[in-house]
Amino acid sequence: MPIAAEASLSRWSLVPGLIGLAIAATAYWTSSIWLLCGAVIPFLWMGLASPGRLAEMLLFTTPVFPVIRVVQDAVEVTRLSTKGLFLSVDDPLIAALVVVWIIQVLRRSRAPREMFPSALLWLALLYPSVIAVNWIRLDSNQITVTALYYFKWVQYAILVFAIPQIVPAAQVPRLLANLRKVVMLVICLSAAFASYEVVESFRTGTYSANARFPRASSFFGTLDPLRFGASEDPVNFGVYAMVAGSIALGLFSAKGRGGRALTLTGIIASATALLLSASRAPILAAGVALVRIHKLRAAHVIVLFLVITLSGLVTAAVFPEMWTITLERFEAMGNLQNAPESSASDRLTIALNSPVFDPDQYWLVGHGFFSYRFIAEEHLARLTGGLSRSLYNFLLTAWYDAGPAGMLLWIVVFVQINRRLSRIAASSPSDQVRSLARGLQGALWGLALASMFGEIPYGWRVMGFFYTCLGICLAGERHFQRQISLRRATA
Repeated sequence: MPIAAEASLSRWSLVPGLIGLAIAATAYWTSSIWLLCGAVIPFLWMGLASPGRLAEMLLFTTPVFPVIRVVQDAVEVTRLSTKGLFLSVDDPLIAALVVVWIIQVLRRSRAPREMFPSALLWLALLYPSVIAVNWIRLDSNQITVTALYYFKWVQYAILVFAIPQIVPAAQVPRLLANLRKVVMLVICLSAAFASYEVVESFRTGTYSANARFPRASSFFGTLDPLRFGASEDPVNFGVYAMVAGSIALGLFSAKGRGGRALTLTGIIASATALLLSASRAPILAAGVALVRIHKLRAAHVIVLFLVITLSGLVTAAVFPEMWTITLERFEAMGNLQNAPESSASDRLTIALNSPVFDPDQYWLVGHGFFSYRFIAEEHLARLTGGLSRSLYNFLLTAWYDAGPAGMLLWIVVFVQINRRLSRIAASSPSDQVRSLARGLQGALWGLALASMFGEIPYGWRVMGFFYTCLGICLAGERHFQRQISLRRATA
């Protein structure tokens, strides 16, 4: 297809996308599940015309679009709320993306070219087997919730496989060029909404007790700071800000007209959002990510240091109470008396008393996806007064949920992605793809650190954003490597 025709087709594909977003927004305001399902039709239309647009839209909707809060607890499980967890604009978007993928596979009449990372695919197959093994042992409500959580996780995990497969070669350069703009836009929106939430929580007196920490309204599904979002922990928003900031930092070294100023704005916004999360794990993870992202000149390092320092000073001046609480939380890491479940020693005690160290007949096969949520409160009651719902270590969580095989597969997922990103960062012929790979690799190491203190890899919004960016990076790698092969073949 001629370039002009391809560009025209791509522009027209925005029309059904905007229609889909309008339907989803209307579904949100009217609390209509069926209206949200109807958004699949225009999104499918957009995907058939320009599959790359689906990936661009997911970059935007995953961090900022609210979830529809019309679903009460799907099952009678008092310790695990399912309110609003399974309804957002991402659902019809990903459904349309998967349909486009299936159509392309059927047209080619052969299997997908590559399923990377393979360990993630094996995990997607392992968890249903574990759920089936536990079908008799667990009651029907627990099985239902476990299955719901699994399907929500797998729909985001599939992005890393599908996006490189569905994006045509002609759309890859435009997708990479727009990635910087879309990522910087959502970072700025997230920082703005987080600032709004902190201001409102101070004004309404809710920056204490149950709503002590900002939960980043834009990320968790409501602009009302008095309402809880789809997640119970602001650490997830902080980790998302760390991932987005790492990508922005990686792209800072990429060439491009006007790109440096735009990316610098994104770095400022991500640093602000990270500080507003008032969460320790993502702040520490950001330090690891910063160390992993290299190839920055000395002048860039100085500029970034000044930017981060300025963000810290501004947020400290505007939100002094937030900084006080954040510093208190860091101090609590060493406080052994007045910081139950907040000090480093308490978290270590909880990890060492993990149920995986009390072997039962399911020790080898696991207890089902997200099953740790059902047992943590009961098992750890003697340590935390019945308040804990986390084992505070993802490897132990994965071991409990899917057995030693699940834990090992998650480690292999990290190794596979890290190796591929290292290779892309070192050898890709595209400067933008190399820069994106460096940012993603830094984010991956930050995710690894944050996972030592929580269940981050299960977080669909955080990982959905990461998987989308990773899928775009893999699509870029495949496109430019194919160009080199074609040149060599015709030389």
